[in-house]
Amino acid sequence: MWLPDPVYKRAPYYWMLLGVLFIVVGTYRALQDDNVVGLVCLGAGLVSCFWSLRVALSRRTRREAITDDPELDQTCELNYRPE
Repeated sequence: MWLPDPVYKRAPYYWMLLGVLFIVVGTYRALQDDNVVGLVCLGAGLVSCFWSLRVALSRRTRREAITDDPELDQTCELNYRPE
């Protein structure tokens, strides 16, 4: 699936925002009489926050791995610069 570059780069932030919103709604609903919906929202919020962290950390690790290897800079087709 193709995403525009600004959306792709900000996707972990969207997931984190969504997770925080789910946690807030889940906490509010859990304090009310509806415990099932509150727990489902809390669970979805936690999953969303952990997914956001996973994506952000894996992107950072991959970016560091690519930039640390000088041989890869010469052989990688993404870094190919015709002379």
